[in-house]
Amino acid sequence: MAPVNIRDAGPEDAPFLAKCVMAGMHYYDFEPIKPEMEGFYQSLVDCERRTDLLYTFANSRIAEIDGEVAGSLLSYPGDNYKELRHKTFSELWPEFISMDTDSEQETGPGEYYLDTLAVVPEYRHRGIGRALLEDGIRLGMSQDFDLITLVVDSDMPDLVRLYESVGFRSHDHRRIFGVDFLRMAYRK
Repeated sequence: MAPVNIRDAGPEDAPFLAKCVMAGMHYYDFEPIKPEMEGFYQSLVDCERRTDLLYTFANSRIAEIDGEVAGSLLSYPGDNYKELRHKTFSELWPEFISMDTDSEQETGPGEYYLDTLAVVPEYRHRGIGRALLEDGIRLGMSQDFDLITLVVDSDMPDLVRLYESVGFRSHDHRRIFGVDFLRMAYRK
């Protein structure tokens, strides 16, 4: 198997990153964008090109194999999470702002948060997700965070096992947008 190259994302990666966020939200799995999802997709592309919102190329790393994009990880310090999530939702999806205010916070101050991990289907089961997770952990540790966190849908045991295999442990549960998520933590 060809080696995985992980690099910083750029604004030109916004269309791919938007698809990764949609995959992380379980709205999409890298098939052609359905017409009813086109508006949502375009708003995410616009969001990804900015640096002042939650979903941004500036917080994303891309995995490539032989020069082809294979996956991405969006991660960032949790210090400004609440403000950035509110700003993102109020600007892009004001119709969901009540869901934003009713949801528990995914992360917070003192944590480095691994937000969205996505791997293109034809590249799954090749260690790309693991490589992105390990890269995210290194990135958080390099910024002096001792606590790296993520949330995972409680109904996805394969992902829970992947996260456990790189050192994450169950921490607690969070109710986010009406869904029960297992919150997992990695400590230095």
